[in-house]
Amino acid sequence: MQFKDGQLFLSPSDVTAFLACEHLTTLSLRVARGELAKPKAENEQAELVFRKGREHEAAYLANLLAEGKRVVEISVEPDFDWERAARETEEAIAAGVDVVYQGVLADGRWRGQADFLERQADGTYEAVDTKLARSAKPAYILQLCFYSDQLARIQGSAPARIHVLLGSGDRQSFRPQEFAAYHRRVQARLEEFVAAGRATTPYPCTHCGI
Repeated sequence: MQFKDGQLFLSPSDVTAFLACEHLTTLSLRVARGELAKPKAENEQAELVFRKGREHEAAYLANLLAEGKRVVEISVEPDFDWERAARETEEAIAAGVDVVYQGVLADGRWRGQADFLERQADGTYEAVDTKLARSAKPAYILQLCFYSDQLARIQGSAPARIHVLLGSGDRQSFRPQEFAAYHRRVQARLEEFVAAGRATTPYPCTHCGI
């Protein structure tokens, strides 16, 4: 979630956070607007998980390169120009590269960054996210549904599958059409919640760490 030039931008991770805890969304919104500072609490376990996750992602990228895949990496740094990064992602897809790494997909106030966008035999692209978990969680699928929707918009046809590459090395694949209606409904609920500015109270959970 980011507030820029008078507009609030949302991401797939904001959807999953909203489902976990509405108060977390309220706090994130206040942080985005500069009304609240996000604490810089040290969490060694979270840092370890983050590092292992990046290693898992890097190992898969290395395998793709070793296979001779043509990989184009997209970066929003150093200027954090999401529009430019989204444009470069669409250009890489139009060029027909094998894999777009860290591709940025944006549409209006929504934007996200997929781990991998992989070209299929029919020329379309499908989204792949790397996760350390032993099984695909609903939050992963919802995020992938956003990428699938954006790929359908860009390439003119809906991807047949979305994929989660687990920490075990196993790949779990799903049909995004089976989750699309729910995903769009949750997106709409989040937009309505943000627009309404409804007051919330913290639940007795671990999500409201802001």
